[in-house]
Amino acid sequence: MARILGRLLASAAVVLLLTCNNEGPPTPVASVTVTPPAATIAVGVIVQLTATTRDANAKALTGRTVSWTSSNTAVATVSSTGLVTGVAPGSSTITATSEGQSGTAALTVLLPVASVTVTPPTTTVFVGQTAQLTATTTDANGNVLTGRVVTWASSNTTVATVSSTGLVTGVAAGSVTITATSETKSGTATVTVNPVPVASVTVTPPTATVLLSQTVQLTATTKDANGNVLTGRVVTWASSNTAAATVSSTGLVTGVGGGSATITATSETKGGTAQITVVSVVLATVSAGGAHACGVTTSGAAYCWGSNNSGQLGGPSTDACEVGYYGGVPCSLTPLAVAGGLTLTVVSAGNTHTCGLTTSRAAYCWGDNIWGELGNGSSTGSGTPVAVVLGLTFTTVSAGNAFSCGLTTNGAAYCWGYNAVGQLGTGSAFSYSTVPLAVAGGLTFTTVSTGDSHACGLTTGGAAYCWGANGAGQLGDGTTTNRTTPVVVVGGLTFAAVTAGFDHTCGRTTSGVGYCWGDNLRGELGNASTTNSSTPVAVGGGLTFQAMSAGVVYTCGLTTAGAAYCWGDNAVGELGNGTTTNSAIPVAVTGGLTFAAVSAGGGHTCARTTGGTVYCWGNNADGELGNGSANNSAVPVRVLGQP
Repeated sequence: MARILGRLLASAAVVLLLTCNNEGPPTPVASVTVTPPAATIAVGVIVQLTATTRDANAKALTGRTVSWTSSNTAVATVSSTGLVTGVAPGSSTITATSEGQSGTAALTVLLPVASVTVTPPTTTVFVGQTAQLTATTTDANGNVLTGRVVTWASSNTTVATVSSTGLVTGVAAGSVTITATSETKSGTATVTVNPVPVASVTVTPPTATVLLSQTVQLTATTKDANGNVLTGRVVTWASSNTAAATVSSTGLVTGVGGGSATITATSETKGGTAQITVVSVVLATVSAGGAHACGVTTSGAAYCWGSNNSGQLGGPSTDACEVGYYGGVPCSLTPLAVAGGLTLTVVSAGNTHTCGLTTSRAAYCWGDNIWGELGNGSSTGSGTPVAVVLGLTFTTVSAGNAFSCGLTTNGAAYCWGYNAVGQLGTGSAFSYSTVPLAVAGGLTFTTVSTGDSHACGLTTGGAAYCWGANGAGQLGDGTTTNRTTPVVVVGGLTFAAVTAGFDHTCGRTTSGVGYCWGDNLRGELGNASTTNSSTPVAVGGGLTFQAMSAGVVYTCGLTTAGAAYCWGDNAVGELGNGTTTNSAIPVAVTGGLTFAAVSAGGGHTCARTTGGTVYCWGNNADGELGNGSANNSAVPVRVLGQP
């Protein structure tokens, strides 16, 4: 009985155990996928394949046993883990099987690359341009292998780069090695990168005029055949006539002697040229204005230098003076040719305008014209000469401060411009006239001179007459009353010349004695005092003058021996004696030069030697000394461009 009971208990335990572990059999494999599904390898190369088992719902199953086989073990073998090894060229199907389900991968075995040849083996490419290289893969027997993966590399990407297809691009001049690699084998090509060739050279400016001993900078621009600018190219310079002009290795041209030269810039066999004209300025006359000066050469060409803020130089200037003052003042530090090609006999520099006479005695003016001082019938300024209207024929012309005067061939005086105090001498004071008006009184003059707001002239008998402003006694009639018509200078002196300054006037008698009258605040009358005089007072020092010129607040004169003396204000060295100390008596201009003509301006003086060389001294803030700088000089300095 006990034995039967034990058997029953054991059976119950088995049933209970089976009931507690009711998991059933594992889910069967429904499909096998091999990745990659296709592969190409070379002989001796291995590739790993992977088999993924999935159930009927495409859910991946893990832990299943997979077996691997190759359809052609002579081409490829496969390990139990799916590692395939290429044995010989050909094709084989690799099969992975699990629980009766299979997946396959197509395997192609190729011959290995034995060598890589790059063509062309050497080539040249220009910067910015391209060259195509080709890589050829071959087996050990020299047979060409196609479809092989090739990678490309440059030994120096700063010289040339290479794309994944072997396209080389030149970056900078130099040489690089381009390498093509396939299955550990490599081939190379040498690529030389050259600059793009120069197709043309252009020199700017194409024409230029340079003064003797002065320079002009030329620039050469190199371009390729498409007109693109090329930089960093070597340019050589040459002059066709080194006796006229030389040129440096940087294109700086220096005028050596009068004449012309062709300057050639050459780069890589291509050349460009510029025509250079070298001018030797030989001045026959000189006139100092407010902050500029002008002169006429022996051939009748006019040149001006200094301030060009109103176009008073008569041509376009490239320098800038007083740069800290409202951005700078247009100026020329050296003589600048007056535009228009006129042949002049005389030129007169005013405050901010200039006038001159042609060989046919026609008057032209240029510069400021606010008050009609150019006499062309308008009040519009001009940076180039414009003809004075009415067709008058003049023997002399004088430019003052905002007005001008001239003498016709019959000795009649005409004036135009500002007239607020009667400086036009017409008999009334009014705003201004843009055309010449006859000076009243019917006097016949031999010379005329304009100042700040007054003018003076000499009659054929040597009597001096003045008109206009007279606040400081500058008319010399013994009063300080403005005059709208000419009044005689008192004293009964017979003058050979008269010169009007800012607020004073000076004259030279026929015996060479100098007299001055008017303002004397800075000693500009030269009589050892600073007291104004409305009548002529003799200039001290006992000098005998051949010429005199009244400036703004100073005066200069030349003795019969050609020695220059100046007196009055000397704040900027306009007396030329090496100091900046005022002097109420004549002081000798230093340097020992012998002069034939002198002209006093706003704060600078210019004079021409008996040898025909012009020197200037005094204020130079706007380049009015013409020596290539903007530095004042209390001693004479040579105007540049002269022989």
